[in-house]
Formats: sequence, C-alpha cells, structure tokens
Amino acid sequence: MEQLLSRNDAQEMLESIISERNSSAHPFRPEWEQEFRAHSGAVAHIAETIAFKTLYLNSEKAYILGLLHDCGKYQDEYACHKFHGLAGYYYMLEKGYPDLARASLTHTFYKKDFEPNEYPFPPDDLKICRRLLQDIKYDDYDLLLQLSDMINDMGKTCTIEYRIQSVCTRRNITPKNYAWVERILKNIKHHFDQQCGCDIYSMFDILK
Repeated sequence: MEQLLSRNDAQEMLESIISERNSSAHPFRPEWEQEFRAHSGAVAHIAETIAFKTLYLNSEKAYILGLLHDCGKYQDEYACHKFHGLAGYYYMLEKGYPDLARASLTHTFYKKDFEPNEYPFPPDDLKICRRLLQDIKYDDYDLLLQLSDMINDMGKTCTIEYRIQSVCTRRNITPKNYAWVERILKNIKHHFDQQCGCDIYSMFDILK
C-alpha cells in the first residue's frame, strides 16, 4: 500500500510545485498563483469533507489527493504544449507517489474512452492518456476528485453548471459541447449524495 504524505509534507510539495513554476521561463502571474492556491486548497477541503461523510473513504487521503491534483501545473501547459494531467502523472510517478500520479491523470477524464477532440489539450498527450486509462478501473477516489474539482472554480465553490460555463468561457469552448460532461458529473454527484445521505451542495452552502 502506498505511504500517504502527511499534510505538512503535502503542503511543502505544493509550495515546491509553485516555486518550480515561478523559477521557470513561464512563471505564474500573481493572480494565477492566487487562484491555483485557492483552488488546490478548496478541492482538498471538499474532497476531505465528502470522504468523511461517506464513512468508507479515507478523508486524509482525499485531502492530500485534492491538494495536489493539479501538480502538473508546475509548468505552463499552454506555453509548454503539455497537458497538466499527464505532466503531473509523470511528475508524481518519478517521486514515487502512484496514487497522486493517478489522481492527476484521472481527475479530468469523466469517461475513459473519450475522443481527443473533446478536450482542448495536445492530441498526442491525450492519446497517451487514453491508453493509460485503459488499465485503470475508476474507484470512488477517482470520482470524488472529479466532482470536487468541478464544484470549485478558481477558489469559488459553485455548481457544476457554473464551473462548466466558466471553463468554457476561459477556453473559448461552446458550452453545449460539454453537455456530456455535465450529465456525467451530475450522475457522480447523485452517487455521493446517496453515499453521504444528503445533497452535496448543502454541505458547502452552494446555491443552485
């Protein structure tokens, strides 16, 4: 079984990721770094809270996975033409944390048999991701990270619909092209509503 990082070690790793990005040729802008910190912390909190409520998921593990799910942003994915999910997968494998590598890879892909043209990332990276995903059977940690990531937008906890609209606006994507994402995420939310015995949104004061 993989040894979990402690919270302190996970926070130190997050700081190391930010430092590595800021010492690169394409550092975070101050507002980007603030959003990255806010989103990472919020996803960790959301994942931990839901996991604790389910009684069967390890809330400490959920927190660590949430905090570091975007570890691939140690580099600017647009300037470097690299998908952050795959970059993070390799980054964490190299450091010896396969669970964190897996979270980096799976949190973006709501179906394993996606088509590369469904995502605005480098096609070659997406083909590798699709191949890697074939050997992974999604579990509730994968689903938890997908949901937690998609009910927080740059630090603002929100509905799935709000998050999708925001992502589409930033990436110049037509929202109707992401209708399938909304459908899958609502099914994941319903799954955790049942596991927690309440509406997930009510746990975070999210207004529908």
